[in-house]
Amino acid sequence: MKYSHVSFLYLMYQIYSAVKRKYRPISRTILLTSLLLLDVSCSGFLKQLPLDMLANDDRGLLNGDLAGPGLQRVDAVRLVLPNQDKSLEVMLYKPTRPKIPAPAIVFLPGRMATDDQYASYAWALASRGFVVAVRSWYSLFRSDLELAHDAKVIADWLVQVQGVNPKKIGIAGHSMGGKNAALAAAKYGGFASVVAIDPDDNGNVSVVHGLLAGLKPPLLLIGAEVGWRASSLCAPLATNYLRFFERAPVGTVELTLRDADHVQMLDEPDRFGYGLCRSGTADSRQVRITARRATVGFFLQHLQGLPALPKPNSRYARIRVAKAYRVTEKLKARNKA
Repeated sequence: MKYSHVSFLYLMYQIYSAVKRKYRPISRTILLTSLLLLDVSCSGFLKQLPLDMLANDDRGLLNGDLAGPGLQRVDAVRLVLPNQDKSLEVMLYKPTRPKIPAPAIVFLPGRMATDDQYASYAWALASRGFVVAVRSWYSLFRSDLELAHDAKVIADWLVQVQGVNPKKIGIAGHSMGGKNAALAAAKYGGFASVVAIDPDDNGNVSVVHGLLAGLKPPLLLIGAEVGWRASSLCAPLATNYLRFFERAPVGTVELTLRDADHVQMLDEPDRFGYGLCRSGTADSRQVRITARRATVGFFLQHLQGLPALPKPNSRYARIRVAKAYRVTEKLKARNKA
């Protein structure tokens, strides 16, 4: 896929049309100006780096590293789910010869992020036997409840049409998608494990103060240590992954990516417009490798019965597990730190 000025301007027109209906003139002027000037200094304006990010990241890794490709060949196709709103489009990745019934993953992108930003994650999972459906780009105004319901619709479609194992469906997401991955699992059930990548609880529906404490499946929180230092639109401290961990169920695993920001785990964190969320000093390739390895390993553990991954290299990440003590005690511990 290549981006052009025409496609970029069309995207801006779509955003403007939505903004025009929702906001007063002064508010939409500010928002549109922000959208167009997110990162005027970005040297990669309207460029896309090589698509095969997984193969690029695999260089220098040990054979069999979960951050790299697996042994199975993968087919990928873009589909619009039948009998649904045309906006509910997915990119489907599956092994050429999948096990029947195969385990599956529903993946929810962050707000305004395109599905190709998570292609390396989907490919790494599919090459290890998972059928992976990554929801496509969604509107700036799609609500939390709508996005969580999208995840349920996709999961049902995977069972009914793709024939996946209904007892082995995981769900993952980034930013708003990470928040609503947890919301979908808590609200609808049917998901056997959850990975939330730098989730943001911002919005009208709070997961942290709502259904999170009652979440049943295992949860992995992957957090960007310094993401909160960037724009308040990019998982600020008041609503970021740390707040999820404070109220997460016992046994929840938190993996903090050292010196990383909110978008460095994406396949192309320096794409035009992402400068708004850039505050990290870590190497983006290493951040992406660490996050992808943890995501793949967590799903292999809980959906395919493989052993848990060893602790990550402390240079790149730190890990902790939620224990059974009250939120107030967690807050005291945080304040002392």
